[in-house]
Amino acid sequence: MLDSNVLVALLVDTHQHHPASMEMLERYPELRFAVAAHSFAEAYSTVTRQSERIGFGFPPETAWAAIESFRAGTNLVGLTPPQSFDAIRDYARRGGMGPRVYDRLIGEAAIAHAIPAIVTWNVGHMRDLFPGLRIATPEEFA
Repeated sequence: MLDSNVLVALLVDTHQHHPASMEMLERYPELRFAVAAHSFAEAYSTVTRQSERIGFGFPPETAWAAIESFRAGTNLVGLTPPQSFDAIRDYARRGGMGPRVYDRLIGEAAIAHAIPAIVTWNVGHMRDLFPGLRIATPEEFA
C-alpha cells in the first residue's frame, strides 16, 4: 500500500523523494501497488496547493491527468462507510488528533484488504498506528 506522501513524491518530479520513489517502482515492475481511494484526494490537494512550504501549485487539469495516469497502474482499495466511521471513532477514542487520521484510514484499508506492508515517507507515524504491519520507506522497501 502506498501512502499519499509517496504518491505525491511519484507525481512531482521536483519532489525531494521523487528519485527514490521512482526507483522502487522501477525495481518491481511486476508489482501492482495498492492505493487507498482517499489518498488520491490527499495527493490532489497537495499537488494543487500553492504555498511556499509545499510549492507545487499544479493546475487542476495537470494534477488530475497525473493522478489518472498513475491510477491506471495501481489497485484502488478503500473502506466501507461503516469501516471508515469506526476507524475515525477508534482514532478519536485513543486521543488521536489532526491529519494523522488519514494515515489511520490508509492502515485500516491495508488491514481490510490483507495488504501486509505500507510504503511511506512518514515511517514513525505509521509504525505508531500499525505496529503489526510492515512499514517501510521506498528505499527500505526496494
